[in-house]
Amino acid sequence: MILELSANATQVKPAAEKAVNDFAARGFRSLGVARAEGEGDWQFLGVLPLFDPPRDDAKATIARAADGR
Repeated sequence: MILELSANATQVKPAAEKAVNDFAARGFRSLGVARAEGEGDWQFLGVLPLFDPPRDDAKATIARAADGR
C-alpha cells in the first residue's frame, strides 16, 4: 500500500517487490517505508523485514480448522 501511494513507485516497484518476495521466502513479513518533505509527495525509501513468530496455540488452531471445527 505504501508503494502505491509513493510518487516514485514506478522507479522502485521492481526492487521493492523483489525484496518483499525474498523476505517472504525466508518467512518474514514486509513493511514499506516512505517519507515526504512538508506537503510534498511521498517518496518510497525501502522495505523492512518483520519476524512474526507463530503463536503458542497455532498448532491447535490449525488442527481444529482441519477437522472442520
